Amino acid sequence: MIILILLLGLVLRLINLNQSLWLDEAVQAITSQGSFFNIFSELLGDFHPPLYHIFMWRWVHLLGSSEIILRLPSVIFGTATIYVVYKIADYGLRINGLRIAQIVALLMATAPFHIYYSQEARPYALVTLLVSLSMYFFLKKKWTFYVVATVLALYSSYFAIFILLVQGIISWRNRNNHVLRYQAVSLLMFIPWLPMFIKQISFGKEAVSILPQWGILVNASFIKALPLTFIKFIIGRITIFDKTLYELSAICLFLVYGFLLLKGLFRKDLLINLWLIVPTALALLLSVGLPNFQPFRLLFVLPAFYLLLVLGLMSIKSDRIVKMFAGFIILVSVFSLYQYYSNPYFWREDWRGTIYFIEQQKNAVAVLPSSTSNWPWQYYSSGKVRLIGISPGARMVDSKDFDNLTLRQAQGKQFINLTIYYIRYLQPLFDPEEKIIFWLTKNGYNKTKEISFNQIPVWEYRKN
Repeated sequence: MIILILLLGLVLRLINLNQSLWLDEAVQAITSQGSFFNIFSELLGDFHPPLYHIFMWRWVHLLGSSEIILRLPSVIFGTATIYVVYKIADYGLRINGLRIAQIVALLMATAPFHIYYSQEARPYALVTLLVSLSMYFFLKKKWTFYVVATVLALYSSYFAIFILLVQGIISWRNRNNHVLRYQAVSLLMFIPWLPMFIKQISFGKEAVSILPQWGILVNASFIKALPLTFIKFIIGRITIFDKTLYELSAICLFLVYGFLLLKGLFRKDLLINLWLIVPTALALLLSVGLPNFQPFRLLFVLPAFYLLLVLGLMSIKSDRIVKMFAGFIILVSVFSLYQYYSNPYFWREDWRGTIYFIEQQKNAVAVLPSSTSNWPWQYYSSGKVRLIGISPGARMVDSKDFDNLTLRQAQGKQFINLTIYYIRYLQPLFDPEEKIIFWLTKNGYNKTKEISFNQIPVWEYRKN
């Protein structure tokens, strides 16, 4: 049975794997194509430890950097996680043993949120696998494997340290002092990376001070963060456009899943309870001082979410009610996955389509509000069209940027013959005062068309 569940999980993670890379994936691709030491300079602006980046550097140099190749490791990590969570349930949860393990594995295999990030060339699927392995070896008391998995998890995500805290609480409560020594070893092995971690924090604070909107962009609202995470864990990255219908659906999901989670929590499996609660609560508190909270950063607690959900489900004595709740959960996952697979709106930013379109136009110049967003252009562009990023180093746009740029030199043609495609990606962040449009208008350019390429608005400008 578990083999069939793993095959299902693998197939679901392979569908639409060749969609366009979004900004962060393009950064990952270009960085992985470069020199080994370039990884560490780019990590300064990416709030992650180095393990995934080092792995991807080697992977890309061996196999290439197509969309599918870049995302394949996450597919493998995501599928492997299903099996590890199955083993955790089979070993650590004593209610009906195998039955619970298979149900948890099935829910993980079809989890929309986990599937989405098992299709992304970013570290989140790897972190989830390593944290799950750390938990499994902690339960099995296989301490050498435990230390290896835990250290690798720490070098994959800073949030993984919350799992050490969870395990430390359990060890302290059970008076297992020898386990605390293994955890201390894991922490000591992370010390060499601390200087870079401190630099990353300083860089992040500086970025927020220069661009205050950046904190809003990368950090979910404190009030909305918890309910948003809850909803994303259930339905993934889709949404419902009708506000009233969305709110009614959210209430229904809160009632059903909340009821099952509470019943699961009341079973008092302390390790699973803390696995869900401690990282979520601490990440939320940290976001007040360091704006970096997004639901996907907590992907590694999703196994605990489903473990508790199934514990709650199995604690219901009526088979009829159990089947009703189970059917509802499966229906929600099927609906969410159908929406994700069938509607390109829920896919990643379509840089591939954007750049292909612009490069088919004659006498075109592309403009971005910031040169820091040009990574997808580097990945997809064939070099037919010149891209101009206006604000070097993520500094705010001012009119001198355009005045000092000679667009006719960019193309070697007269200004009047050029068509400018203004890619308004992250415009509220880098050009909130619309100075680029002011410059275009002042110099006789009029907007002739608006085009959208899935989260990437493009405005066409021509001279009269």
